Amino acid sequence: MSLRYKFKKARKLLAALTPEEHAELTRICETVRQSQETLLANAGTAMQQCLHNCEGLCCRNARVDDIIGLWDLVYILALRPDLTADMAARVEREAPFYSADCMFLEGDTGPCIFTPSIRPEVCITTFCSGDGTIQKEIRRVKRQFFKLSWFFYWRKPRAAFRMLGRLSKNGGSGATFPGPAPSKGTRVVNHGHTRGEKHD
Repeated sequence: MSLRYKFKKARKLLAALTPEEHAELTRICETVRQSQETLLANAGTAMQQCLHNCEGLCCRNARVDDIIGLWDLVYILALRPDLTADMAARVEREAPFYSADCMFLEGDTGPCIFTPSIRPEVCITTFCSGDGTIQKEIRRVKRQFFKLSWFFYWRKPRAAFRMLGRLSKNGGSGATFPGPAPSKGTRVVNHGHTRGEKHD
């Protein structure tokens, strides 16, 4: 699955949401963002090591499609719809199956076009070293992304349950169920009587 495909899929998923579903998704994405902020606030030493020693090496010569997933794109687009056009233009430059510098680097060199607390899961939870003291925060970010994915996995069952609930509440009004079809060769006439029947 290419990054280009996942980007289009993310936009399609977001466009299909009802206003109520979109509000719920935004709430979930906000919890992801808050967990990312907490992680960054506690990742001082590990982050400094990345900035000064690696200098963004993980963004270079990488298989970006293996790093950024569908739910990452849903998360970013849900909170930063203003980036949609820029992201669409960048994913069109993707060369699937080949390693390359991340297309989401500003000016192709950096920094990242995404704000620090609105970034893909792998990007925000992967450190060169020194992350032993922030494992709790890392797990929390991963857990929030998992909840985001399950929001979509359970979307259709939730809609079905809501429909059943409405039918039950209304006593099934408005629902029609067809009866058995007439047997082959039988023609229905005269208000439901069949030809050949004797009537009083």
